[in-house]
Amino acid sequence: MNPPPANLQTRFTAWCLHHGASESSAAAHLWTQLSTLYTEPHRHYHHLGHIASSLAEFDATGSNNSLIEGAIWFHDVIYDPKRGDNEAASIAWFLDATASWLDPRSTTAITRLIEATDFRLPPSDDPDSRLMVDIDLAILSASPESYEDYCQAIRREYAHVSDEAFREGRAKVMAGFLERPIYRTEWFIGREERARENIVRELGRLRGGGPA
Repeated sequence: MNPPPANLQTRFTAWCLHHGASESSAAAHLWTQLSTLYTEPHRHYHHLGHIASSLAEFDATGSNNSLIEGAIWFHDVIYDPKRGDNEAASIAWFLDATASWLDPRSTTAITRLIEATDFRLPPSDDPDSRLMVDIDLAILSASPESYEDYCQAIRREYAHVSDEAFREGRAKVMAGFLERPIYRTEWFIGREERARENIVRELGRLRGGGPA
């Protein structure tokens, strides 16, 4: 894992203070907890690098919606490939961590945005949720080389799964993305074709019995 940008903690602290955290020390303590989780050894993609990339994608859209930024910070704070409730667990952690200072309207909005990243649920038509999901899926339209790195990182996160089971499960998930538009916001629609090309190439490898 590459080290995250040095300004990541500074940005997180600023976000917390902007949304009601009373002291920098409280934000610093929360950062320690959050960054410890994001640097767990089993994370090869869902780590601080993913958060930094997502924030860069968010900034590039020109959006100033700090609630989306909040959802980016917390959406993968709990991530264990062996469990099936990571989004719900991340929401629970977020609610507990910010209960003393984040206002209820922001809490509700960020919770909804984190829920939107659970791709087992029907896609939301809320504009903010659409942007949140597009940011989370930005990696699908990366260069072929970066997409391959991403695929390998996901495989390492599922090292406990056999090659056969991984190929079957991963192929099912990725084929599902091809059944509907991948991106649903103006900023990302132009990247749809490359995302589909990446997925089709990966599916060919998975279904062809190549390396999982």
